[in-house]
Amino acid sequence: MTTIRDVAAAAGVSITTVSHVLSGQGRIAAGTRERVLHTASELGYRASVHAQQLVTRRSRTLAVQIANSVDASTTAALVPNSDYFLEVLNGAAEAAAERSYAVVLVPPDAGIDGLRGFGVDGVLLVDPRGDEPFFSGRWEDQPLVTTGRPISPRRDVPVVVDNDLVAAAELMVGHLAERGYRRPALITTDTSRSYTSDIRDGFVRAVREHGMEPLVVEVDEPPTLEGTAAALGGLLDRTPPPDAVFTSSENLALGVLHEARNRGLDVPAGLGICSAVDSGSLQLTSPQITGMFVHPRQVGQAAAAALIALVEDGAAENRTIEVPVRLNARASTARAAS
Repeated sequence: MTTIRDVAAAAGVSITTVSHVLSGQGRIAAGTRERVLHTASELGYRASVHAQQLVTRRSRTLAVQIANSVDASTTAALVPNSDYFLEVLNGAAEAAAERSYAVVLVPPDAGIDGLRGFGVDGVLLVDPRGDEPFFSGRWEDQPLVTTGRPISPRRDVPVVVDNDLVAAAELMVGHLAERGYRRPALITTDTSRSYTSDIRDGFVRAVREHGMEPLVVEVDEPPTLEGTAAALGGLLDRTPPPDAVFTSSENLALGVLHEARNRGLDVPAGLGICSAVDSGSLQLTSPQITGMFVHPRQVGQAAAAALIALVEDGAAENRTIEVPVRLNARASTARAAS
């Protein structure tokens, strides 16, 4: 097994210099740092995580808390029933492991005192509103990264990782218009979160730009089949009824398709259906449902990498890392344009 002494001897430097280079501590000349890192790589040296913890006085542990719950079975779901959140977690775990950090998943009702006692280095907060305990001042000046902006109330966060969901909603409305739909409606959950708020704003603006009337129905969170059916029923009772439904999540889209079948509606001829969040479940239906792929694994990777940078380098100016989106058109909106 290669040791730190072997790296020091091969690089022609002291053990202390190698230790400082590998831990990111001290002032080391760029050329020396590069030579030590190259030597360590060539020799296959892997630093002891325990030793790094002792040197840096960090636990090398990140906490991830999913603030949002879309699982109707519980109000404190550790991992909501959604492909999106699983992929965010997978991406965060991958990025953390590359830097020898561990990830601890904590439930939405976990207290700050418990996290401080556990000694986590930073927190990744997924889909916050803005009223979570991390914004109360008790986590002030501690590393915090969010996916999605906290808007209820608005909070300043060092780093926010997000998609441009206003533009994504506009893109979806344009797709519906191209396919001949003239009366689209939006069914969304609570708009106190930035992702649903942005989807609503983009939808309303795009529909008006196409000379159409924006129809928006908000359902309780977490959504249920009964709530989705009631929302769709209210829309279909209008004169004239909508000819397409855009939803803020894949679960809502599945609920709309279920109720459309119960009512004997032809999808996509009689009713187009699409989701602002794509997932594998939308490809298991008949017809398959059009969705907006928001690259959740990339979101998780970017958020974890940004959090580690905050932990190791200190405070940074408030900034947003934007992850692209991609519209995946499928049979649920494949009506021939008139």
